[in-house]
Amino acid sequence: MINANFLAKYSSELLDTVENTELKQRLGLYQLFLKLYEHHRELLDEILNLENSGGSSLPGMMFPYIQGMVLNHQVYLITNLRDGNTQMLSQPENTWIIGRDSRQVTVPIADKRLSRCHAAIQYIENHGFFLTDLNSSNGSYVNGEKVQRSLIKDGDRIRLGSLTLVFLAGSGSERQLLGRLSPEMTERLRQQAELLPTDDPCRYCTEFPGASGSAATRLPVAALEETLTFMRDKFPM
Repeated sequence: MINANFLAKYSSELLDTVENTELKQRLGLYQLFLKLYEHHRELLDEILNLENSGGSSLPGMMFPYIQGMVLNHQVYLITNLRDGNTQMLSQPENTWIIGRDSRQVTVPIADKRLSRCHAAIQYIENHGFFLTDLNSSNGSYVNGEKVQRSLIKDGDRIRLGSLTLVFLAGSGSERQLLGRLSPEMTERLRQQAELLPTDDPCRYCTEFPGASGSAATRLPVAALEETLTFMRDKFPM
C-alpha cells in the first residue's frame, strides 16, 4: 500500500536539495499529485476514469461531432461517432438515440460512462434539434450545463459520459452558389499541381472550370497517355 505521507516528506526533502529547475518543477507537481491523492482521492479517480474511458471509447478520433441537416424536407443526422466513419443517418421519426446498447440505440458508443440508452437527439419541425436526456446515470450537458431537454444550436458543445462533441446545424436554405475562380488563382493551382510527382493522383486534375473558358475538367497529357496505355494492355484490339 502506498504511504502518501512518507512519499510527500521524501519529495519535500529532495526539493530542498535539488538545484535543477526542471527537476524542481517535476517534484513540485509530484507533491501536488500526492496531496490530491491524500485529500481528494475520489476526484483523482474520477479524472483518471475520464482519461481512460475517453481514450478507449473513440480511438483515433480527433474531432467527434454531430451535424443536424435538413435538406429538401428530409432530415439527416451526420456524424462520425459510428465506427469513426462519417455517416449520413435518416430516421422515420427524426429521432436518434445515443448510448452503449447497440441493440436499442441509433448511435452506439462504447463508453462505460454512457448509459445503455443515454440521450436522444430529435428534430421538431419549425423549431429545430433538441437534446433529451433519457434518465442517464451521468447526465447530459450542453455548454457545461446539465440539461433534461434543451434546444441545441450550431456550435453547441455536448457532453455525454466521457464524450465531448460539437453540434453543427445546417439546412438546404443556407446553400450559396459561389463565383468562379479567378484566372490568377486557377493558374496558381495548376502550377502547384505540376510540382507533384507524376504518380500522385492529385496531379491529374490540373485544370479547373473557367481556366480557359471551358467548364470541363481536363486531364494532363501524361495522365491521358497512362490511361490509353492501360486500355491498350487490358483490352488489345
